[in-house]
Amino acid sequence: MSLQDAASLGQVIAALGVLGSLFFVGLKVRQSVRFQKLAVIDSLSTSIACLNIPGMEAPALGEALAIVTQDWNASSREQRIIAHYFLFSYFKLAENAWYQREAGILEPAQWHGWENMVRMYYHSPGVQSVWWPRRHDAYSHPFQLYLARTRPPEDFGAMNDVFRDHALAAT
Repeated sequence: MSLQDAASLGQVIAALGVLGSLFFVGLKVRQSVRFQKLAVIDSLSTSIACLNIPGMEAPALGEALAIVTQDWNASSREQRIIAHYFLFSYFKLAENAWYQREAGILEPAQWHGWENMVRMYYHSPGVQSVWWPRRHDAYSHPFQLYLARTRPPEDFGAMNDVFRDHALAAT
């Protein structure tokens, strides 16, 4: 084997080493992206749970939302205050989820539930008549445009439909 042959063999071995390194780096990047997606999904799940804890601990939040979403003016000042803070937080969280969906982090199946809920709140009469016109600028313009292009979810019902005592309604 000549010196030239040895140098050529060395270059081939070095090229294989570089290819192996690139493959390893690509694999690590893929795993990292997957882990980051899972972390985002977990963070959204934790955030929505934190929003719901007050409603589980005191039914006043659910009652306030049930009234406010149907008719803002039919609610008391206290109910409007409670609902405002929930709606502000929920729409911020939904905006975050929407951006994650736009970035391809949330899969369509994961976004489906988020989309139905945000459309339900957004298109509710109380939110449309009073709350959203006064608070929409707290959200990004692209998210506002997205919501404006949506329609209310079909067969989703209002909060009152969920909270109503169905046993009493059947009699």
